[in-house]
Amino acid sequence: MTAFLTLTLYGPLAAMGEIAVGENRTGWPRPARSAVLGLLAAALGLRRDQEEALAALDRSWGLAVRDDAPGRPFTDYHTIQVPSTRRGRTFATRREELALARHDLNTLVSRRDYRADALYTVALWPRQEADPTPDPHALAKALRQPVFAPYFGRRGCPFALPLDPQVVDADTLGEAFAARVPKEPERTVRAHLEAEGRTVAADQDAPGLPPPERRETRRDVPLSRRRWQFSDRPVLITTMPPPPQREPAR
Repeated sequence: MTAFLTLTLYGPLAAMGEIAVGENRTGWPRPARSAVLGLLAAALGLRRDQEEALAALDRSWGLAVRDDAPGRPFTDYHTIQVPSTRRGRTFATRREELALARHDLNTLVSRRDYRADALYTVALWPRQEADPTPDPHALAKALRQPVFAPYFGRRGCPFALPLDPQVVDADTLGEAFAARVPKEPERTVRAHLEAEGRTVAADQDAPGLPPPERRETRRDVPLSRRRWQFSDRPVLITTMPPPPQREPAR
């Protein structure tokens, strides 16, 4: 038996960006590993400069994401003013940047990908070669009372449902997903958004993962939060049938 930690991610607006280069910020169809680990770190109160603690969190947990409803993609087009770069000049706040004379500000065009009405179920499991700290129950408690406010990729993307962390004991990843019991109002949202088949993207060590349909490579393993560096991760993609209908927990 493995103690899986499961949670729900849903929001009217979600940003699941890939590598951010230049003005075009493209997105993926599901949350990155770094994004989910960021949620855990925020709940625990870890800051970006605590790289040793963040690395331990990454080593300790395996991840799988089930696409219950991948949402509708769209691109936001907007402009932003930024100061000219000069050696030795720094700004502490955005207000200081915008206080410059207009001739010292440049206009950049930015395009950012979002998804509307995206719904996912996340499952995490403690890796045997690591010593997860905190354990799944303590992590679930932190997610219910997070130190830092969680958001769905960008600060302007709040969650529209509670994360509702649940710890379930199961032998396989499929059993862990099926054992999760959604509560209201999550059940109402799922009734409108769920599809017949669900794609699952999982780490290679997922317990009892069915034979994958394909393999992807995604650069979302955080190496340094301060320098914003990431490494590649193999992701196994498979499809799982929808779980049986269950009565809500009381």
